[in-house]
Formats: sequence, structure tokens, C-alpha cells
Amino acid sequence: MIEFLLKYPLLYRIYQTFVRKNLDEYDFLKYVFKLSAKQKKINVLDLCCADSFILNYIDEYIEDYIGVDFNEHCIKKNSTKWKKYNFKKLDLTIDSTFKELIKFKPSFILVHGAFHHLNDDTVKQIIYFIKAYFPDCIFVSVDPVVHENRILNKLMIKLDRGKFIRSKNGFEELINGYDSMITDDFYKMSFKYIFFYKNIKLLNIYREWKEKK
Repeated sequence: MIEFLLKYPLLYRIYQTFVRKNLDEYDFLKYVFKLSAKQKKINVLDLCCADSFILNYIDEYIEDYIGVDFNEHCIKKNSTKWKKYNFKKLDLTIDSTFKELIKFKPSFILVHGAFHHLNDDTVKQIIYFIKAYFPDCIFVSVDPVVHENRILNKLMIKLDRGKFIRSKNGFEELINGYDSMITDDFYKMSFKYIFFYKNIKLLNIYREWKEKK
């Protein structure tokens, strides 16, 4: 049943609205993009973009955007709603996808709530791709993490097709050897989040955002 719901953008968004306590992480990411836009124009590469809901929060701060996902329903709906941006149906588990993405010149790469759907090899391939081809690009990823979550929150994560829910240590092992990558679990919504990021002082931005709320 949950696989069916998550296949279609409208049903997926209804589901997300139901299970989430709030959308604070979108407000936080909006603040991140707002500050980044003061430095330079932002070209965003959104890997595993799903319904690209994030665009409702960051549209005014970005110059260009390309959303990548394997879900054909999402790509079609996104292309209809956001005609000025580009969306591609691509599989992140195959090498040819990354050859295609090299053509795009992002200044910001976002992976929002996707790594817990991807196995270790695919995550490592994405991390290597970013390090090898876009070493100066801002990179931010955010995912739920196993961390003393309540039973209900654990169920929420599991229902979200998350076959690869990792602990903080599990995430750190994935990026072992990538010195420029920072792993942090400072963010707590209805469940604990973990961030990978580079070329941005995300913890400082988070503290500033919290003070302004």
C-alpha cells in the first residue's frame, strides 16, 4: 500500500502532510538558500527530487534548477508545474546517469530525504561524484537517522520506504576518507535528522535561524 502512495506526487504529499509534525526543515533550508543567494546566483542540482516540494520555499533564491528522480510520475508533474526548470528521469544506480549530470554546472547540490532509500554503494557513488566533479560546490543532504526515536517516529521512517535507515555511525562510515564532508545530527524535528554537508557553515546557520524564529 505504501509503495503505491509514494509513487504518485499528490498522494505522496498528502501522506507527508499527515505523518509530519511540521515542515520546519523546509523553513530551515529556505533560510540556507536565502543566505547563500546573497553570495552568488544559485544553480541547484536536486538528486532524488521526488515532487520537488522544496521549490515552493526556494524558488525566489535560485537562478536555475534541475531535479533528478527515477519516478516518472513526479518528473511529469514537476515539469508541468515548474516550466522554467528542468527535470530528468534518471537512475542514480547506473554510471551513465552521472555522465549526464556532469553537463550541468550546479553551485548547490541537494539530497533531501533520499539516502535512506539508497544502498551504501549508491550513496558512495554520489559522494564520489560530488567530490570528483564539483569540489567547490555547496552540498547539503538531510535524512532521518536512528537515534532514540519514539516508536511512532520509527514507524513513520519505516513506512517511508526507508530500507537503509542508518545510525549516525553508519553515515560517518559512508563518508570515511572524504575529509571535506561534515556529518552532523544537530537537528531534531519529530525525529532525529542527520546532515552531510560541505563548503557551508551549516551549524552556524542553524543556530542563527533558531535565534530568529
